[in-house]
Amino acid sequence: MEKYLPRIQNGEAWLRLLRLPNLLTVPGDVLAGFLLASATAAAGWTRLLLALPAGLFLYAAGLLFNDLFDYAEDLRDRPERPLPSGDVSREAAAATALVFLWVATFLAAFCDALPVAIPLILCILAYDIGGKRQRILGPLLMGACRAGNLLLGAAAASADSRLAPAPIAAALLLGLYIAAVTRLARHEAQPGAKFTPRLIGKLLGLLIPLQALLCAAAVHRFPANLLGLGLLPLLRLHRSLATRFPPS
Repeated sequence: MEKYLPRIQNGEAWLRLLRLPNLLTVPGDVLAGFLLASATAAAGWTRLLLALPAGLFLYAAGLLFNDLFDYAEDLRDRPERPLPSGDVSREAAAATALVFLWVATFLAAFCDALPVAIPLILCILAYDIGGKRQRILGPLLMGACRAGNLLLGAAAASADSRLAPAPIAAALLLGLYIAAVTRLARHEAQPGAKFTPRLIGKLLGLLIPLQALLCAAAVHRFPANLLGLGLLPLLRLHRSLATRFPPS
């Protein structure tokens, strides 16, 4: 039994590195954007099945790059995290992040969402490389990443490169919310912080009901817009997982 323990622990380290609870908040972005876009042919639903994992892979790659670029700081201030603790090697994290980016780009190309995916990737890299340390630019870049994820779904809804006003407005709303949460989370790890990682995790969890509401707002897609209700059970799962895998 003991020989399997390191393998299990390593798997848990990867789940902590990828912030497992946060991954649950990603599909709702893409689904909301897809439903809010103009009505599309049946083939568009196939593109949704490509856009959903594309969004997940982009988000996961961003998380990996975030910790890779923060390695020196985490080694000093947060040595218990997966990379500085050695539970996950930097080489493995970097290789995985690059594979995730490649797969996401490949999927985005096949669902006609590459014009959104490329700027989204640039925003992710700009945030991770150093933008996150900027007081104003950091939260705005993070908000842009989340807004881009929603627009990824909207772009997949139709081969038409023009985006409808509804998904653009929803993307702005979502982006501003995430920018505000990111701003509040800047000092979450400091002793006596008003907005603790636990509280930030709850604020991130509220993304799920917000996404469900945005899906329901796509009344022109009735009854497909009711698919957003299927996101709500993820909220309970998010809260449960957040106790074991810190979401921030």
